[in-house]
Amino acid sequence: MIKTLKNWWNQEELSPEEPELKLAVTKLMVGMMAMDGNVDDVEYGEVIRLLNENYNLSIEESKALVEDAMDNGRDDLHFSKVVAQIEKSFSVEERAKILKKVWSIALADGDVDFMEEQYINRLSGLIGVPPVMLSELKSEQERLYPNLNHSQRYQDPTQV
Repeated sequence: MIKTLKNWWNQEELSPEEPELKLAVTKLMVGMMAMDGNVDDVEYGEVIRLLNENYNLSIEESKALVEDAMDNGRDDLHFSKVVAQIEKSFSVEERAKILKKVWSIALADGDVDFMEEQYINRLSGLIGVPPVMLSELKSEQERLYPNLNHSQRYQDPTQV
């Protein structure tokens, strides 16, 4: 995950392009979807559902937006630009709502992985969501998944 974030950040080019807001948010959701190394239908379906629910997009439009967000060759989708665009365009409360959506993707398959946990924690810091807000939104979302598997959520410190 750190390698992925570092690669996104380091690929930055001197381009003035900023991502369109829907695309920037989708990029963060796609990042979570791929974070555990397994893009499954449940997480993909959650991304499509969230896009439909939040932006009134059809399934086809949502799928096209996900494909656009997965295009690592686009200058406007470098991670630092996505983060900057979100931080600049949304209030803290709105950014927390975005994190809530991103976290729901991690929870969708019923299994929270260490890399997903790290992604949301680091992302919250990058977009300026205070830890207390992050903790509240995580708890709120996790209550919706009473059978959530936490076995891969935390890494044994002796193994790091």
